[in-house]
Amino acid sequence: MVNEQVVYEANLHYIVYTSPCLVALLAIGFLFIPDLEWMWRIIPMLAVWLGAFIWAIAINGGKQYVVTTRRLIFKRGIIRRNSFELLLRKCEGIQIEQSIMGRILNYGSVLVTTGEATNRYDHIKNPLKFSTCINQQIDNVKNDE
Repeated sequence: MVNEQVVYEANLHYIVYTSPCLVALLAIGFLFIPDLEWMWRIIPMLAVWLGAFIWAIAINGGKQYVVTTRRLIFKRGIIRRNSFELLLRKCEGIQIEQSIMGRILNYGSVLVTTGEATNRYDHIKNPLKFSTCINQQIDNVKNDE
C-alpha cells in the first residue's frame, strides 16, 4: 500500500523451543548405553538431534507477525507460504492472555477481534508491547479517517 510502513515486528518467545531442546539433551543418554560400540551410540544420538532440529524449525515455521501503519500481517510457512492480513480500521478489540509462567518469562497470546472473527497469536514475546503497538496504529488509522 502507498505510504505504508512497518511499525513493529513481533517474535515468538524462545519457550516454544523447550521440548525440542529437552529431546536433544535426552539424546545424550545414547552415549551411556553399555555394551555398544561408539558408532551405534553416536548414530541414534545424531538422528534424534536432527529430528529435534527439524521439529524446532517446524515450530517456528517461518512465522512473522508484523504491524504496519494500516494492517496487521501474519505470515507462516517455509516452503509454502500463507499470509493473512487484517485491516486495522476493522479491529474492535485486543486481549492478552498470559499464564503465570508467561508473566514471569514475558510471553503470551494476543487476541485481535473484528466483527466476525477472532485472530489468535500465540507465544508472542512481549505481548503487551505488541498489543500497545496495534492499539496505537488503530487510533492513528481511525483519526486519519
